[in-house]
Amino acid sequence: MNDAHRKRMQPRDYLYHLLNQGDDTDSATTEMHQKALNLREQYSVSFDIALIAETQAEAQRLADQILELPRAYFPESINCLDRHRFSAHGLDEPWPEQQFDELHFFCSSPDQLPPASQLDRLAGIIHIHHLAPCMAQAYPGYRSYLWCTEQALCDFWTSLYIAREMQSIPGLNWDSYPTWQLPEHCIGQAVTSWGPTPNAAIDSLLEQAGHTRLTTAVDAILVFEGNYDLSLGDYVDLLNRLEAEIKCDVAPTGWLTPRYPGYGLKLLTFGPI
Repeated sequence: MNDAHRKRMQPRDYLYHLLNQGDDTDSATTEMHQKALNLREQYSVSFDIALIAETQAEAQRLADQILELPRAYFPESINCLDRHRFSAHGLDEPWPEQQFDELHFFCSSPDQLPPASQLDRLAGIIHIHHLAPCMAQAYPGYRSYLWCTEQALCDFWTSLYIAREMQSIPGLNWDSYPTWQLPEHCIGQAVTSWGPTPNAAIDSLLEQAGHTRLTTAVDAILVFEGNYDLSLGDYVDLLNRLEAEIKCDVAPTGWLTPRYPGYGLKLLTFGPI
């Protein structure tokens, strides 16, 4: 390309000739502008999330934990959960009247779960959480989980919701998240790892997950946490290593921030207990 032609090239020319945007050079900029507007509108969507526990105070404590965790990695000026609005409710108070996008119910015993008619009218996505050593139970139409600690529960959901907010790691189709249905009798369980490098993080994750869990899982979500030193090659290598060991599809997602020390992985697998 000679100098004279290079000087005449405008952004719309690059969009059309090099990126195949638009029907011609004039429409290229219009098309890209519309895509930017659509993306902004998509990111303006907010999510109302209810946390229901035995008491309102317990639910509020869990909500506070979820909101507190990101502050270690993000500046105070950035609210990385800005589009997620949490409200805490307890069985010791009147049942909520409003509708939510998601509902988390913290179940200390199977007979504590409210009737389906009460839960179903509150939200389209309902998560039922059990804490070990309590036995977890799968409920048709709901997403059930067994957590080793309350901290692990809060850590995972904080990380997943940051990933939905930021959408900086490709993989998980968030449009299908509300309609995703688990096979019957499957329970979600999480494994968390950290390493100074992506390879160290996946080594630790595979060791902790173990052969049985990886080979019996029927579905999985991987949340990646890292800093801006991550390369695309590192990310692909990490996924390839996991997919070589696990016997089901994995939906990856995650987020990046300069303040994150090293690399963290949270693998949520669904399968029989």
